[in-house]
Amino acid sequence: MSRPAWCGLRLQLHSLLPRMLLCVGLVAFSQIGRAQDAPAALPYSPDAIPLSQYQSGDAESSTVTDPSAPYAISTVPQGKEYFLAIYSGSTSGVYYYVASAICDTLSMTYRQHHIRCVALRSQGVGSNRDLMTQGRAQMIIVQSDTNYYASNGEKPIPGARSVMSLHNEMGVLVVSKNSDIHGVADLRGKRVNLGPEGSASRNQALELLAAYGLKPADLGRADAVTQDANSQGLCSGYIDAFPVWIGHPAQVVDDVARFCGARLVGMNGDGMENLLHQHQYYSHQTLPANLYPGQDQPLESYGFKASLVAYEPVKPYIVYWLTRSLMEHLDVLRAKTPNLSMLNAREMFEVGNFLPFHEGAARYWREIGWLQDGGPKGPPDIDESAEQ
Repeated sequence: MSRPAWCGLRLQLHSLLPRMLLCVGLVAFSQIGRAQDAPAALPYSPDAIPLSQYQSGDAESSTVTDPSAPYAISTVPQGKEYFLAIYSGSTSGVYYYVASAICDTLSMTYRQHHIRCVALRSQGVGSNRDLMTQGRAQMIIVQSDTNYYASNGEKPIPGARSVMSLHNEMGVLVVSKNSDIHGVADLRGKRVNLGPEGSASRNQALELLAAYGLKPADLGRADAVTQDANSQGLCSGYIDAFPVWIGHPAQVVDDVARFCGARLVGMNGDGMENLLHQHQYYSHQTLPANLYPGQDQPLESYGFKASLVAYEPVKPYIVYWLTRSLMEHLDVLRAKTPNLSMLNAREMFEVGNFLPFHEGAARYWREIGWLQDGGPKGPPDIDESAEQ
């Protein structure tokens, strides 16, 4: 190439360079904008589930090790089975018994879906919320206030979706046998264990006191002891009362009623009505008579609903069959543990499910005509993803 021609080419490149850099910059900013606009993928590495399930592309299935077993697959492809783990609470707590009852009931219909289910222990609602946020939980049991605050974004759980409500978690005052406590207002001047500083139980108790115009300073003594010590404290005469919100019947309440004659008192009154008005996640609840020793009258109070929540990446197939199996065998589920004995089918759909329904649950609720949003209903395809 001659020198004049070479110089001309250099001049052309020199004049084009700013345009080229501008184009590159625009493309780069375009990609950044797209990355910012696109929602971040939810983490998903569920505990107690075979690693191959969520790394192989078939996110919820693995090979059946014994295809000749008596539970041979009928409605799913030969050689496939599916796995579900439900995070609950301590192994001595209500949530663990409830999760175990759910899994036992689901196992009755194994031939239809080939889903295996296991209850996992945890440290309770706060732990369950964190586990789902980390992508480690397929399903969790929480209280309806957790569901509510997740739905309005105050305490979000990315990817959390409603499945159904479960049992009531009704609040009661457990008071010493000879005390003159017949309502919340009567706690003035009494020794009450409110629970450890900063705990959910203490915050709940403080809210109750405030609703009735009381402060900790108005009590004879406001203890901050762990809830596990309530029975010993009441039976030994160290405290006069403790409030508790729990699924009934509860062993801790039964023990103090049986062994030291403790009485149960409802939380009803103007303060309760104000709380119900202020907080959608509370509901009016009634404790039937004779559920505990010496409790010969029904009690009126308020409380939460326990809520079953699924993680959005879990396949609709699994959530659909769980929902359908429980609802079609509700009598069996009620008989699995006393805490579920008073389940009401309609309330399981209508009360406490503040988050949008998981697509698998929604398909069942549509199928029976309770959810009418025009979406698809009936069993989803086995390999249908949660995003479809």
